[in-house]
Amino acid sequence: MHSPNPLISLVKTVILSALVAGIGSMTAQDETYTLDPFTVQGETNGYTATNSISGTRVNMAIKDIPVPITVITEQLIEDFSYERVEDAVVMDATVTRRSRNEANFNENFTIRGFRSSLNLRNRIPYKGFTDSSMIDRIEIVKGPAAVLYGLSDPGGLVNIITKKPLNVKHTSVNFRVGSESNQRVEWDTGGPLDNEGKVLFRFTGSYDQGDHQRAGGWHNQRFFTPAFTFLPTDKTKIDIEYSRQERHHAYIRPRNPFVGNGFAPNDRWQPVSQDYSPITDRDYSSNEGDAWSIDLTQTFSDNMFLRATVSDTTKFTDIFNLVGCCTNPEDVFTGISNVEIRENDNANVYLDFNVNFDIGETSHTFLIGAQKDDSDGLTQVYRMNGASGALRAAMMDAVPSAPGGYPVTPYNVLTDEGRNPDGTAQMNVTREQAQDLAIQFRANGVGGATANQGTPGFTKNESFFIMDQIKAMDGKLNVLAGVRRDSIEQNNLDKITNTSVQAGFTYEVADGLNLYSLYSESFVPNGQRVDSRVDPPLVLVFDPSEGEGIDIGFKFDLIEGKLSGSVAYFDIDRTNILQGNPLPEPPADEPIAFLSGLENSTGYEAQIFYTPTPDSQFILSYAHNDAKIVESLIPGAEGLRLDQSAKNAVSVTGRHSFGDTGFFVGGNWLYRQGRIQQFSIVRREWAYQKGYSTANVFAGYNTEIAGRNHTFRLNVQNALDGLYYDRTETFALGRRWFLSWGFDL
Repeated sequence: MHSPNPLISLVKTVILSALVAGIGSMTAQDETYTLDPFTVQGETNGYTATNSISGTRVNMAIKDIPVPITVITEQLIEDFSYERVEDAVVMDATVTRRSRNEANFNENFTIRGFRSSLNLRNRIPYKGFTDSSMIDRIEIVKGPAAVLYGLSDPGGLVNIITKKPLNVKHTSVNFRVGSESNQRVEWDTGGPLDNEGKVLFRFTGSYDQGDHQRAGGWHNQRFFTPAFTFLPTDKTKIDIEYSRQERHHAYIRPRNPFVGNGFAPNDRWQPVSQDYSPITDRDYSSNEGDAWSIDLTQTFSDNMFLRATVSDTTKFTDIFNLVGCCTNPEDVFTGISNVEIRENDNANVYLDFNVNFDIGETSHTFLIGAQKDDSDGLTQVYRMNGASGALRAAMMDAVPSAPGGYPVTPYNVLTDEGRNPDGTAQMNVTREQAQDLAIQFRANGVGGATANQGTPGFTKNESFFIMDQIKAMDGKLNVLAGVRRDSIEQNNLDKITNTSVQAGFTYEVADGLNLYSLYSESFVPNGQRVDSRVDPPLVLVFDPSEGEGIDIGFKFDLIEGKLSGSVAYFDIDRTNILQGNPLPEPPADEPIAFLSGLENSTGYEAQIFYTPTPDSQFILSYAHNDAKIVESLIPGAEGLRLDQSAKNAVSVTGRHSFGDTGFFVGGNWLYRQGRIQQFSIVRREWAYQKGYSTANVFAGYNTEIAGRNHTFRLNVQNALDGLYYDRTETFALGRRWFLSWGFDL
C-alpha cells in the first residue's frame, strides 16, 4: 500500500471532525418529508434538475448533497435524438465513452480518468444496453461510491432512472429517418387501468434499423418495456418492470487505426485504409437480454419507510469474428476466425429502511440497507486463428477435403450461389455450425485453433450499510456519514471482506451557496488469472483494487433557480491495479499478470446550468484532469496519462425557443485537448491522438394539428465531421443526420 496522500488525509480529518464537533452546536429545525423518499420528485426545468436520488439513495436537493452529481434530463436526450446512454453522458466533460463498437452490448465509460465498471438501472447493478425510449433521466455520481453501491471503481458510476407509470392517460409516437438508411420508431403510452387509479400502466419501446457508415454493415434492434404500478393502499406501492432487448449487427471488425509503434504520423490517428466493402457478414453480433424487477415501497408513518427490490437480468451474446481481405469480389477469401458465446445472469436483492427522527437539536435521515448480488457468467470461445486464409476458404467453400487432407463438414458458408446479386460475399452459417467447424479445426491439428467449451464464473456479494444524514443550524449544515461491509465470493476463491467509509458535509455560506467536501472509498475484487503455460495450470489470485478520494467545492442555486451547478477540486488514488503482461508472449519465468502500483487523478471541474429566460437554456461543463500512472511495473508507463483521459475538456450545450412561433434550435460543442493516449490490447502499445472537437446541432418546430401536439426536428451529429476515436480497435463515426416527427395521440 502506498503512503496516503497528505491532502486526502487532511480532508478526511476535517470532515470527520465536522461530523463530531458540528453536532454539538446544531439547533433544531422543522422538516417536511415526502410520501416516498425513494422516488425522484424534484421538478425538472428543461435541462436543469433540482433533486437527485443517486447521491444518498433517497430524494434530496442536489445542492444539499455532499456528492458531485450531474443529471441529464429527458428533455436533453429527446432534443439531441440520443439513442444510447454513452452518447448523452459526454455532456459532462468529466465523462468519456469508451467504445463505439456496435457489437458491444455493454455501455462503457471513463469518469475522471478511471474506467467505470459499474452501471446502475434504478440503483441496481446492470450490464447491458438501455435504450433512450425508456429513460427518464441519467444521474452521474462522481468519485468513489462503495458505501452507496458496493463494488465500483473510484472515478464514479452512472445510474439510469427509467420511466414510471403515470396517473394520466397519454400516448406519443415518434418516427425518424436519417443517413445510412436509418429508420426508427419509438412509442410511450400508458395511464390508469382502473377508475380509482390503483393500477397504473406504461409501455415504452423502439425499433430501428439501418446501415453503418462502414461499408458492408447493418443493424436492427428492438426494445420494449412494459411497467406496472399497483397502489393497494395509500401507504403501499408496488412497481413491476420488464424489458426485452435485441440487437443484431453485421459489419466488418475494424483494425487498429494507428501505425508504427502506436504512434500515427504527426501524432494523429489515421482512418482504416483497407476496403472491406465486398464482404458482408450476416450474423457478426447478436445480443439479447431480459430484465425484470419488482419494487415494494411501504410507508409506515410520515417518518418511516421501507423499500425492497428483487431483480434479475439475463444477457446472451453471440460474436462471429469475420476474417477476410480482398481487392475485388472475385478474389475474396473469408471465414470465421472466432466464435464467442457469452451468457450472463445477474440477480439482485436490495433492502433500504429509512427512518427520520430528531435527537436533541439535530434532525436525522437514517438509512439502513442490505444487498445481495449474484452474478453468473459463461463464455465459450472457438478460435480458428491458426488456419490459413486459403484453408479457411476451402473449408468454407464446401470442399469435402481441404488442402492437406483435413476432412471437414461443408456448411456452404461461402459459395457462388450464396453471393449477393452484386457479387459480394454472403455469410450463411449458424451458431452451432460455427462451433462444429472450430471443433473440427482443433481435432485436425490446425495450428492455433482452439475449442474452449468455457468455464462458468460467478461473483456473490452480500453487504450491509448504514448512512446518516444530519441537518442542523436551521438547515445550513448537512452532514453525511456512512459505512459499508462487503463479503465477496468469486469462483470458489477464499471469501474477501472489505469495509468502506464515506463522510462529507455541505454548509450554506450564503443564501443558495453551499460549501461542500467529501471523503469516500472504492473497492473492486481482482479475482484470479489462470496461467496455462505450465502443467498443471497455475491459478494466480490477486488482492482487490482499492481507491480513495476527496472533493472540495461549492454548489449553488441562485437567482430563483436560474443559475445552478457546482465547482469542485478532486484528488483520487487507486492502488492494486491488475495488469496483463505487456509482452505478446511473456517468457515462462514472467507472470502473465500482476498488480501494478498507483494511479492518481487530480483536477478541477465545473458544471453550470443557466436559464436566463423561459426560452433559453445553457449548460457549461469544464474539466481539468491530470490523470496519470504514478507507479507501475510496465517499463516506461510511469508518468503516462490514464487511458482515454484528456487533460482539458469543455462541453457547451444550449437551447433557444422563439417565443410563440413554435421554432426552436440548439446544439452541443465538445472539445478534448490532446495528446490523448489509449492502450491497444491487440498491439500491446500506447497510441496517441491529438485533441478533437465535435458538434451536434438540432432545429425543430412545435405546432398543434387537429388538437394534437406535433414536433418536427432535424438533428445533425458530428456536424463538423471531425475525425476522432473513442478507443483503439474501433472506427470513427462521421457526420450523420436525422429527421424526426413526433406527435401525441
